[in-house]
Amino acid sequence: MRSIITSLSPNTQSDDVLKSLKVLGNPFSWLQGPSQEKFRSAFRNWLGVENVFLFESGRSCLYSLLLSLGLKSEDQVLLQAYTCVAVPDPILWSGAKPVYIDINTETLNMDPKDLKRKITSHSKVLIIQHTFGNPADLEELLKIARQHKLFIIEDCAHALGSEFQGRKIGSFGDAAFFSTGRDKVISSVFGGVVATNNRGVAANLARIYKDAPYPSVSWVAQQLNHVLVSTLTKPSYNFFNFGKALFSLSLKAGIISRSVYPEEKVGGKPNFVLHKMPNALCELAFHQFQKLESFNNHRSIIANIYEENLDLTKYKITKTLGDSKNIFLRYTILTPKAEEIRTKANQLGIVLGDWYTTAIAPNGVDYKILGYDPSSCPKAENTSKQSLNLPTHIGISEKNAREIVRFLNDC
Repeated sequence: MRSIITSLSPNTQSDDVLKSLKVLGNPFSWLQGPSQEKFRSAFRNWLGVENVFLFESGRSCLYSLLLSLGLKSEDQVLLQAYTCVAVPDPILWSGAKPVYIDINTETLNMDPKDLKRKITSHSKVLIIQHTFGNPADLEELLKIARQHKLFIIEDCAHALGSEFQGRKIGSFGDAAFFSTGRDKVISSVFGGVVATNNRGVAANLARIYKDAPYPSVSWVAQQLNHVLVSTLTKPSYNFFNFGKALFSLSLKAGIISRSVYPEEKVGGKPNFVLHKMPNALCELAFHQFQKLESFNNHRSIIANIYEENLDLTKYKITKTLGDSKNIFLRYTILTPKAEEIRTKANQLGIVLGDWYTTAIAPNGVDYKILGYDPSSCPKAENTSKQSLNLPTHIGISEKNAREIVRFLNDC
């Protein structure tokens, strides 16, 4: 039986596989080539910003931004809990201190009231995360940030194409970063974009980018291989766990890369961090960028099926602010039986997502090293135990979505 899967390069279509094969066959263009400028220019024009820089990951984009600000050890960077370790890690790498803000359980985004309580004289930067593509309460958060003269970074890793009050997410802060990672809105397996209209920050970023090396050829090959391996393993993922075992073996053999490396769980910095986005991955990203509108339109259709048909006496759904456009990278519902349902679904060939089953994902993150006290964000802690992601990607048909709804309503 073909599995219904939430992750594993979910956006990959047949033309993406062919593109990856074509790029694999031309290793002399993996590091430098015309696709870098093509993607950069297209992104800059789409978002309407002056300065765009391409790094090999979203975490490197955030790291470069924090480095450009010249933060000191006593400086605080405010971010929400209910996030990925790829956000607090760059704060630690930059030498600053992360301060965690609790969430609004209706939107899964930062709670402005808790932000007000935790700002101090050492607070310098605010990272506004748009969780699962759902725009945060920008009106209130921007007001607070400007009152306290905080540098505003929008975390748009989940929100490529989301809007607030008719404007694209990523155009509100002093700077923004996006991810083109394997499970994001568009995918080049690894990749990230920094965007800013701040000239001083842009000048510093330009110096950082100029000095940044390219990743190794072997690392690039791992990302190109990921497109092929994930495509081959998904159809048989739950067939006696054959596909799952093949994917795991590919990871262990170094044929493909991990999304999060073990050292990152303890604040460590992987050796690929702060490298330029290579031409090969820019070519994959540009190819998918041209499909952005159709991808997001499809996500909205699938999200509507969930919203209109789920039994809301059993599940709590996320609220989108009235003047926002949510692109629903994943459709996240809350239930006290999340883990039990995820396990049962997996047995039936429905592999539901696990963002975020801990307040700082993935499992196994060292909270002490990351400076996170679970008691400081009780709503994020409680929400993470109840989170269940439903797939919305282009590979999920309306029939699949209705099948998932029937399963959930019967649970």
